[in-house]
Amino acid sequence: MEPQHVENAPANDVVAPPPGNPNNVEEDVLPQHPLGASRSLKSDVWPHFTRMMVSGVLKAKCNYCKKILAGKSSNGTSHLRTHRNKCVHKKIHDGSQRVLGANYSANGTADMSTTQFSSEVSRKELCTMILVHEYPLSIVEHLYFKRFCCTLNPLFKVPARNTIKKDIVAIYGLERSKFQKVIDENKGRIAVTTDMWTATNQKRAYMAVTGHYIDNSWNLRSHLLMFGYLPAPHTSERLAVKLAQCLQSWNIDSKLSTITLDNCTTNDSMINIVKKRLVLSNLIRDGSLLHMRCSAHILNLIVRDGLDVLKDGIDQIRESVVFWTCTPRRVEYFHATAQQLKLAVSKKLVLDCPTRWNSTYEMLSSAIPYKDVFSLLKIREPHYDYLPTNEQWEFAAILVEKLDVFKDITMIFSGSNYPTANQFFPKVCDLRLRLLEWLSDPNLMIVSMAEKMWTKFAKYWDDIHLLLAVAVVLDPRYKLEIVGYYAGKFGITSTDLVSERVRSVLADLVVEYQRKSSKNSAVPSSLNACSSATDLDFDLYVSQRKKTRTTVVTTELDHYLAEYVHPRTPDFDLLGWWRFNGAKYPILQEIARDLLAVPITSVASESAFSSGGRLLDPHRSRLDPMTVEAMMMLRTWIQDDNKVTSSDVKALEGVFSAMAMEDATVEECIDGAGTQGEQRGDEDVAAEVNLLD
Repeated sequence: MEPQHVENAPANDVVAPPPGNPNNVEEDVLPQHPLGASRSLKSDVWPHFTRMMVSGVLKAKCNYCKKILAGKSSNGTSHLRTHRNKCVHKKIHDGSQRVLGANYSANGTADMSTTQFSSEVSRKELCTMILVHEYPLSIVEHLYFKRFCCTLNPLFKVPARNTIKKDIVAIYGLERSKFQKVIDENKGRIAVTTDMWTATNQKRAYMAVTGHYIDNSWNLRSHLLMFGYLPAPHTSERLAVKLAQCLQSWNIDSKLSTITLDNCTTNDSMINIVKKRLVLSNLIRDGSLLHMRCSAHILNLIVRDGLDVLKDGIDQIRESVVFWTCTPRRVEYFHATAQQLKLAVSKKLVLDCPTRWNSTYEMLSSAIPYKDVFSLLKIREPHYDYLPTNEQWEFAAILVEKLDVFKDITMIFSGSNYPTANQFFPKVCDLRLRLLEWLSDPNLMIVSMAEKMWTKFAKYWDDIHLLLAVAVVLDPRYKLEIVGYYAGKFGITSTDLVSERVRSVLADLVVEYQRKSSKNSAVPSSLNACSSATDLDFDLYVSQRKKTRTTVVTTELDHYLAEYVHPRTPDFDLLGWWRFNGAKYPILQEIARDLLAVPITSVASESAFSSGGRLLDPHRSRLDPMTVEAMMMLRTWIQDDNKVTSSDVKALEGVFSAMAMEDATVEECIDGAGTQGEQRGDEDVAAEVNLLD
């Protein structure tokens, strides 16, 4: 059928009759009409329009806004193309139009803002959701998840599982490049903590390395640098090579401050091998202070020796907890008995891991309130033969009270959102004073426990790290007065001599930092413009003179120590103080930036294993090591950037081991301790400095 002829139809005429046709205009809206032309429609605008007859006139109706325009061949397509480019409904349909919608922040609150659909952004957000909330990769293959995404935006095509895996690896590469730039531009040194963990489902060992530094805005940062697979055997050489490769890949081998590790012979050998792969002149004091020993692990050894005094009583309480928590029926019977006695206790019984003192502390704390319940159940249940004696219950209560000191100190030492190096010295001194009090306690059991703790404490007392002694002096609330204060508490009369030892170490660091600072600025850009050899020689002579002059540095240190200590207010911001006082003490500020970032425990690296255990569950045990590392690294970086921390990580913050879960069995704890955990011993450590001897 040939199209009907319409005379004098303008090319850009828009016909939009009102609803109901009040003017009785004849309209015959027909389906798209075949034109009978010899050639097909080749213009790129026709997929967006439908040709039809309106009142005998050939028109083109927009597929989006339904407007009707002139559609004759003689009218051309320019006016159609113009409408297509400006059509608001088309922009909404293909996602190029911004619309008003909810924009969710990291804390879950929704703010109304203009949004624009982008398939790439949606895929990135899908990867982020899977990483942060630990969803399986196979979620993208679930039928109802696809249907849900279709209801949100039909234009979004849900990618396959392998595509999501490739996206995660690609995003990891981009984010790593961004983070590498942040590290390269950071002025301070970076401290490192590392530990090992064996995935139960994969039977593979992974090495976690965490970097700690104070950024250019004087905020304390901690980021996971590696979560890499380490093939067996896990010798000190393999550990050292893996760690050195990580440091070199991030370009932090030249700006490293310390490496914090647990106490074991393997770690001692590993540090010696790592030093051979580093340029010692780039390290603090030529690498002599590189190795930091985990303070929480030392506290664990001290408490475990003290717990041996009540070994029989703890074993009885442990067996009682096992007996009444092994089956659901016994658990219900236990709580029903507690309700009969009208005990207002809601805390559940917790089984401990004997290698973790904090879990033993939690077990005792949860069992002591149910003392009467255990006694009553001994009468009712003939198979229950593990009831502790009254003396054992009484001493267990005393023990829990005493261990509160270690719990508080461990929580402070294990923090990662605030400096901890400056708090080591006063807290350890307080612990020593507490042990001295226990040695004179009238209770012989307490004395026996204190003696064992004191023996272990004395072994590690000499191992006070030089950097930790300097870190407390760099706290304006303590300075050198804290050293003299505790020296007097311990009966040491030569307090000035003790202070001079610490001051000497700090003075050496000041000279070293000034020498390196002068070396970095020894050849300024202006030297390149020197026209004569005499000027160049003179500038080099002045530079060499700066290296040997220490009068200004000594004056800076003397001025800092001569000022009164800052009041010890609860809201004192140590990093903020150094940020605003850098003009007065530029060299000390550089030292403070490096030393206050040093963590004194390896908890930060151990906490990564908690996430790793959830990532490598039985349903994801076939993930290859590269994907595992990319997913782990991205997840922690996203949490750090958005200040989002999972409840599990928060619960582990301030606890010695991130693997000591309350409901873990003894076998799980021992297996989760990792390869290094089997080698952890109680070795003597060479004394570096004896401050209060």
